[in-house]
Amino acid sequence: MTHASLSLRWARLAQIVWLAAALLCLAFFIVEIRLSYQNPLPATDYLTALRTLYMVVHLFIAGFIIFKRPTETFAVFVAYFLLLMGAAFWTLSPAIPNQPAFWQTPRAFANLLTAAAFMVFFLIFPDGRFQPRWTVPFALGMSVFLIGENFFPHTLLSPKNWGYIPAAWLSLFTMAVLIYIPVHRYRRLTDPVIRQQTKWVVYGIASAILLYFLIALPVALGAPSDPNTPYGLFFITGTTLALMLIPLSIGVAVMRYRLWEIDPLINRTLVYGALSFLTILLYVLTVGGFAYFIGNTQTNIIISFIATGIIAIIFEPLRQRLQRGVNRLMYGDRDDPATVLTRLSQRLDSALAPDSVLQTIVETLAQTLKLPYAAISLFGDDAPAPRFATHPNLPPSELLHLPLTYQTERVGELTLAPRAAGESFSPADLKLIHIIAQQAGVAAHTLRLHNDLQKSRERLVTAQEEERRRLRRDLHDGVGPTLASLSQRLDAAADLMDSDPQKSRQLLKDLKGQVKETIAEIRRLVYALRPPVLDEFGLVSAIREHTAPYGGPNGLQLAFRVTEPLPALPAAVEVAAYRIALEAFTNVVRHAQATRCEIEIKIENQHLMLEIFDNGKGLPQERRAGVGFASMRERAEELGGECVIENVPAGGVTVRAKLPISPLPQGEG
Repeated sequence: MTHASLSLRWARLAQIVWLAAALLCLAFFIVEIRLSYQNPLPATDYLTALRTLYMVVHLFIAGFIIFKRPTETFAVFVAYFLLLMGAAFWTLSPAIPNQPAFWQTPRAFANLLTAAAFMVFFLIFPDGRFQPRWTVPFALGMSVFLIGENFFPHTLLSPKNWGYIPAAWLSLFTMAVLIYIPVHRYRRLTDPVIRQQTKWVVYGIASAILLYFLIALPVALGAPSDPNTPYGLFFITGTTLALMLIPLSIGVAVMRYRLWEIDPLINRTLVYGALSFLTILLYVLTVGGFAYFIGNTQTNIIISFIATGIIAIIFEPLRQRLQRGVNRLMYGDRDDPATVLTRLSQRLDSALAPDSVLQTIVETLAQTLKLPYAAISLFGDDAPAPRFATHPNLPPSELLHLPLTYQTERVGELTLAPRAAGESFSPADLKLIHIIAQQAGVAAHTLRLHNDLQKSRERLVTAQEEERRRLRRDLHDGVGPTLASLSQRLDAAADLMDSDPQKSRQLLKDLKGQVKETIAEIRRLVYALRPPVLDEFGLVSAIREHTAPYGGPNGLQLAFRVTEPLPALPAAVEVAAYRIALEAFTNVVRHAQATRCEIEIKIENQHLMLEIFDNGKGLPQERRAGVGFASMRERAEELGGECVIENVPAGGVTVRAKLPISPLPQGEG
């Protein structure tokens, strides 16, 4: 997200002015606290703690922003806005007793400046421009009302003097606009990284305004706002916490999603800042606690030593715990691979569809490491890669590409984008990424097998339907009309039996020849479904029957090696083995120029092993797989087997088919 930049000189001046203003606000805050304790209320201690928390949150985040991005114009504006919100909302508050009269003008000016910055921030976030255009006259009109309310409270410039109903409608309209504008501008963003950065701030803005309105509504309707009353105390607490959502949401956007591209030095700043705060707090509590119970005696030096010893003992465990917490906030669970793998396993268990497995992996990886983009692509797969987010606006050199392998076979690729432009993956990141990549490789291979199986089923169904269509066409266009013609001619022969017996006998003789042709056509159709020779002789004898005419003294030397007897084979295995054997033998006869051919059939490990060897000239070095070779491979693969065709070093070709034998249903065989 880019905005106008300040020169280094103006950036330094902005930092100095901000720091001076922050110190001035702190001074006013201290004076205010002293005034509040001159005539304390029952809840003064609670309100002081609440005010302190409110100011510290605002000033910490504002200071962090202006000292990390002093040249970013909009970031500097946000830092000043948070300073005003944190200081002016409580400082010079009219509810504080014993305030000097001359503070009224500074208080009005501070309130005006804070309200104006509050409104402008809502209207120009996140890119620093007034969009839509009507927000400019809206801002000018609201500025007039703010000036009237703070400097001319008894005139019509102050909405309070309009009456209850008009003032209420103006408040509702203002609240609706201030919620609508950030949401509207957020929805028009197209860059996924910027959307992720601004999402938290938009949610914080909308939630803060809505909660503030809901809590303040009873006060506007007459409920007491005095901190001495229960609802008054709730009102002050609720509105304060509601407004704190704005700096907290900006802090989350900065620290987790690097709003304004603030660099990863946040990690150490958070760890050691929190560590220093907790160390001081623990020291004060320890010394104060001992002093309270023991009393202010000469043992104070001993108490200090005890407190120092306690801090020394817990310092390193506390730092490690804080470091883990900050790492989890900024980098996800990269330091805890067991947790990541457990979460991934649980999500994979709940993934019902095989196609959703890779999507689950990339989502888990991106969410775990807080990455803006993750994708898995499968080799040889034209389907779009499952991805967690749209492609980041990063040069290809900054993307991390990892091969996904399964048993040394490269099955896909994992592509990841770093958390921010210019940032690289740490060794801890890469360690976890490689662990998940191993799981992703197995999942990618499994998905490829599933897709191959699905395609095989589709081809099988298509082949079955095509075969049925061919049979229907042959029966409808061939056998059907022939049988219809036979029926008509038989009727004609019957009619001529008495009147012209000679012609009737000639017609019946012709019909006999036509019936033989029809029987031959039906046999051809049946043979196309399953060779009848398999049912008559069995697989081995059928192959012998086919090859016998090519043997003899002047033909091929044929040799059969068969494990006898073969068990009952599934019909599909018999047909596939028969077709492969005939195709391989045909190639030997037509192309091999061989003098010897050996055929071996055996059963091995629940597989039918078929091998056809010849001593011919072999396959050429540069050859294109013909229809016959492809047909043999497809027949084997359809049954889950394989068919290998290769040259023999001594000369010739070997065709090896391995077909699985599934158990036959009872009664089949």
